[in-house]
Amino acid sequence: MMSLDTKYSRLPYVSALALAFTNFAIPVNADNLAQTSEEAEVGYDIISDGAERIRHAGQLRTLTQQVAAASCSLTSDIDVEEAHDILAHATAEFDTIIVALRVGDETLGIMGPETNRRTLHDLDEVEQEWMSIHTAIENVLADGHDVDSAHIIDDHNLRLLDLTTQLASDITGQYAHPYEISAADALLIEFAGRQRMLTQKMAKDACEIWTGYHADEAVVDLKETIEIFENSLFALRDGMPAVGIRPAPNDVILADLESLISRWDVISENTQTLVDGGTLNEAQKTEVFHDLEVELAELDHLLDDYKAYAERDHDS
Repeated sequence: MMSLDTKYSRLPYVSALALAFTNFAIPVNADNLAQTSEEAEVGYDIISDGAERIRHAGQLRTLTQQVAAASCSLTSDIDVEEAHDILAHATAEFDTIIVALRVGDETLGIMGPETNRRTLHDLDEVEQEWMSIHTAIENVLADGHDVDSAHIIDDHNLRLLDLTTQLASDITGQYAHPYEISAADALLIEFAGRQRMLTQKMAKDACEIWTGYHADEAVVDLKETIEIFENSLFALRDGMPAVGIRPAPNDVILADLESLISRWDVISENTQTLVDGGTLNEAQKTEVFHDLEVELAELDHLLDDYKAYAERDHDS
């Protein structure tokens, strides 16, 4: 298979528009920077936790897709044990984070309650939509063949993704300033965090294709998501000034990205087969689900390294 570096050397490098105006791009919402002085004082009297809030808000976005992917995999008898464990863990994590972002949770590095009115409204909307699928998730966990409940989760996942994306945007805008972390570092954390969500969206799209549920739309979505994911990996490694993305800022992060690109070169063989109209056997389906989970874990490590860089940069 042609390597990604070879492939991209033969194509125009992804344009700024392709990254900046995608459905998954996250513009920083300037309205949140106009909070009242009283709200601002509350934010800066506590230990700086902006990077953690941005990270955990982005994690909610990832979990919307992970829950949908795991429920689809579980009910289609693909990697059943891992899918069940992932679904249970992702559900518990979502429950924890949505509360932490509202009232604080020192174990997550979120040091106090949220005070910004816009962000609190976002949290209300996310929580309402999340609760609309919570029973369906519990049903799938209790009965791994409850396809109807899995379809309820799938039908709501894009709405939940939209709402968590808005929340991530507003929290990034709220905390991306010198009192917390620089705007440039916040953008890198957000951008890397988006990659995590895309791994799970690809897993969900792939499962929709092989189960035949919304399959036609899923093929289009998977193709688009693959392109965004690949292009974004290269933007994080090499930089893209037009959208404010700097090249990998140190050797540790560069090594993370090189490893991610190498692993993705393997994963993309199976996902591209689905986009091209081919079929996968059970072992290949398991590889897709499992390997995208491994890629997610590697992106978690990358995000840790970006956060450490942002905090070191801020402290200096």
